[in-house]
Amino acid sequence: MSGSVDKVSKNMMIGIIAAIVVVLVIVVMMTRKKKTSKEQCPIDADLLIKALGGKDNITALEASPSKLKATLKQDKDLDVETIKTLGASGIVAGHLTLTMIFGKASSIICETVLEKIK
Repeated sequence: MSGSVDKVSKNMMIGIIAAIVVVLVIVVMMTRKKKTSKEQCPIDADLLIKALGGKDNITALEASPSKLKATLKQDKDLDVETIKTLGASGIVAGHLTLTMIFGKASSIICETVLEKIK
């Protein structure tokens, strides 16, 4: 009987080790996905900057969960059609402000544009 207990103990140990390995693999895969998604901007940030009148025309840029809001020095050089082709599902123009709806990518776009206009 002790032989069957040893086999059960070995099988339990193998099962526990396998479960730990699976959990570690899942954690590593999830961590890698987060890093790559933060680094990749889904649009051409240089083209967006140009459509907003150039880097010297952007005085502030902020993102909310679904929107990107740009504060501008002047609004005469805006290219709203280009911004739409970049994927903005909606655009609201105010006096020297432009709010663009880019969905979940808004914060990534904001970070990328801010890095480029520094």
